[in-house]
Amino acid sequence: RSPFPLLTLHRGERRVKAEYFNGAAYFPDAGVCAVADVHVGIEAALHAEGFAMPLDEERELLDRFKAIVQRFRPAVMVLDGDVLHEFSRLRRDASRSFDRIMLALAASVDEVVIITGSHDRMIDVALADNADVKCEPFYFKNGILFCHGDAIPARAKDADVELIVIGHDHPTLDVEMKKEPCYLYGKKAWRGKDVLVLPAFNPLCAGTSINRLDSRDFLSPFIREGDVGAYRPIIVVEGEALEFPPLGEFRDVLEF
Repeated sequence: RSPFPLLTLHRGERRVKAEYFNGAAYFPDAGVCAVADVHVGIEAALHAEGFAMPLDEERELLDRFKAIVQRFRPAVMVLDGDVLHEFSRLRRDASRSFDRIMLALAASVDEVVIITGSHDRMIDVALADNADVKCEPFYFKNGILFCHGDAIPARAKDADVELIVIGHDHPTLDVEMKKEPCYLYGKKAWRGKDVLVLPAFNPLCAGTSINRLDSRDFLSPFIREGDVGAYRPIIVVEGEALEFPPLGEFRDVLEF
């Protein structure tokens, strides 16, 4: 068994290696690691609504990032949208957590890139004291375009983009009465380009069960414009990446 869960994505004559761990996808040929939907501040928002959550969100996120950096040693860490949780406010606790997380990441990798997502309306305020962190609508390297997935940037249509990595939909797979965060890989799923959907990185995020969803049920236009039945779910169990057949082929097996 490989020490890293690894899936080879075929792009034309080339093969792109992707390794999976803790909700992250690492592309060793590009030196880039990506996570999506960090949603810093979701715990504070839930507390404000009267929900008591048994999770130290900041510590959990820091521990997960530390494990990812130690596993992959990436040069670039891409936070692929919805880094913040609340749309129109930045609570003091969330701001402090965000600063500490950015500081830890900036000290661990060569470059930290935040991709703006639909929740990130306060990201400029959050980044006021984080000059070492880039904030962009997308990031491109080695044929891979990272964008959140809530909208389709014009850059996604360019010929040199072969793989598009998104978040936004928080996919999970219901397997044996358990909801498992999952990746979704669609070969040539959008206008002849491969698409990889990342699970939500923050374990407090509600996952969206994909078992019985049609393309129109997803939020991302990348998925809505194609056939979600052609996407292969991928889950990581005990350090091993398990790739399922295309969703349309084994949907009946998942019914219970």
